[in-house]
Amino acid sequence: MAAAHGQVTGNLRMNADIVDIEAARELVQRTAILLDDEKFDDWIGLFDSGGTYELSAYSTEIRRWMTWQLSDRDALEKMLQEVNEHVRDPARRRHVVGIPLVELDGERGKVTSHFSLFRTSPEGQSSLYMVGCYEDLIVKRSGAWLYATHKVIVDTRMLDMFTHIPV
Repeated sequence: MAAAHGQVTGNLRMNADIVDIEAARELVQRTAILLDDEKFDDWIGLFDSGGTYELSAYSTEIRRWMTWQLSDRDALEKMLQEVNEHVRDPARRRHVVGIPLVELDGERGKVTSHFSLFRTSPEGQSSLYMVGCYEDLIVKRSGAWLYATHKVIVDTRMLDMFTHIPV
């Protein structure tokens, strides 16, 4: 039997899960787009009030993990307000993010996604800047998914140009 226009059919729990999974995937994609467009206030808004940003890499030379940055939401906000006071890389950045794997447990979840980050110089030459993975812990607040932890694990450790902008 066909459903009437606008009627939800099937398992309502499954439909709700699908909506949450898509919202979590959208969170990751929105993160990349906001950083690429340098909309830092909007990017900060994707973090829960106690949320953190971590950037780390494994060093084969010293055989251990290195944390390059660990900042809470307030420190991120302050850092990004001051970004234009630093000497900056003039290149445009563009994230390419794979389809995130989402694992939800009620109002909490884990999202894993691989990314590549390209940079294009003002002269128009593009190159691969960084490759890595996001391992995010998310929480649902007032119907919206936010970062409890946005962890960036980079494979690339030798960078052509340093940036003050999060990855």
